[in-house]
Amino acid sequence: MSRKVRFVHLEDLLGRRVLAEDGRPVGRIEEIRAERRGDDYELTQYLLGPGALVERLSIVGRLLRRNPRMYVARWDQIDVTAPDRPRLTCPVEELEVRR
Repeated sequence: MSRKVRFVHLEDLLGRRVLAEDGRPVGRIEEIRAERRGDDYELTQYLLGPGALVERLSIVGRLLRRNPRMYVARWDQIDVTAPDRPRLTCPVEELEVRR
């Protein structure tokens, strides 16, 4: 599978609401994970929803003792060609769910 190289500024994605294929909101992008590949970093996952925000602000989650739902989307499960309107490229049911 070939990958197109695409550059998107991460700050343009953080906090953006991700829509499902049917237009329903899934959650906001609260965290982005990447892995180092040589001299570059390659985006691997997007973390969506309230659980992702709690993870980003980890001390708050420990204080509240809450584990809200978080969706984990692979890099290829979100279309960011329009960074202000990211959309899923798969059904919501294919996303990993963590608590």
